[in-house]
Amino acid sequence: MSMTGSKRVLIIGGAGHFGCLLTDDLRRYTDCELVVPARRVVDLWNPASVEAALSGVAVAVCAAGPFQELPVTLAEMCLGRGIHYIDLADDRSFVRKVRSLVSGDGGNLPAICSGWSTVSALSGLSAQIAATGLDQIDAVYIHMSTGNRLPKRAATIASLLYSVGRPFTIFRDGRWQTVLGWSEPRDFSFPPPIGRRRGYLVDVPDHELFPELFRARTVEFRTASEWVALNAPVTLYGWFVKRNLFRSRNFWNKLFQCAGALAGFAGHDWGGIGVEVIGSSGQEHVIRRVSVVADSGAQRIAVMPASVMTALLLSGSNHHGIVSPAHWLTPEQLRDACENRGLQLIVEEL
Repeated sequence: MSMTGSKRVLIIGGAGHFGCLLTDDLRRYTDCELVVPARRVVDLWNPASVEAALSGVAVAVCAAGPFQELPVTLAEMCLGRGIHYIDLADDRSFVRKVRSLVSGDGGNLPAICSGWSTVSALSGLSAQIAATGLDQIDAVYIHMSTGNRLPKRAATIASLLYSVGRPFTIFRDGRWQTVLGWSEPRDFSFPPPIGRRRGYLVDVPDHELFPELFRARTVEFRTASEWVALNAPVTLYGWFVKRNLFRSRNFWNKLFQCAGALAGFAGHDWGGIGVEVIGSSGQEHVIRRVSVVADSGAQRIAVMPASVMTALLLSGSNHHGIVSPAHWLTPEQLRDACENRGLQLIVEEL
């Protein structure tokens, strides 16, 4: 049952940190009727509560987390009811499960947008801009930079710690290889005010989606805290995990929350996402960087893709089935969305 003509948008997890940021962004930039039920009213493990919440809804957004612990109930029900679906998932397994719900081209289905946050929707768009005109892509290096003053919520920390010290696969030099989370540091040069940042490998959906999407021989995603002193405990946590010596994940989650709160007076609230693409055009070797940077309040970057996509879907855009994180928006539309929110889209040819 299609909800054509409806402006009703359901936000699951709207009371959380990123849920609040998303509802604020939607209120500012989108003409819609927001429905933000309390957590006790809609339980993703209770299909009956989800079904009741979807009544009259045109777009449903899952902003709950951590996604490693969530079922794909909302996506399944949206597919059955003809309701457009968006989530802010950063978990590789969750995104894989959602995408597996659709077979074929999905031309008669609602839009299914999984990973519609900094990863993979914004990193995918940035990589597509950087890859434009290239005949061959040797490497896609992605770096997410967060300022030390940005809020560190339990779900965010839990998501970060999930792959630290644990093995996962990345596509490197044309073949799948196993690496450990929070290993192999590499520097990335952001435009001002961020500058050079060192990051560590963590697992995200980009590692699974981008090798095929961009025909890239190498895809790597890294992140780290602005304050180096906060990265050391994460490295220690990884050492414990690798040797099966760690205490419960809840213990470490609370420990890092406290550490982040105590250190919150230092650093900045700027941040960004940067993508460096290395490839060739004819005989010319090309290195191109695309960055989305916030001078302040960088956490807003994470909800921009879901907000922009919601507006597109409500306006009747022709997105159906699994939407590609590389082609859902034009570079001009992305630049406009960034400028409206006081963000910078910067393309550098090196």
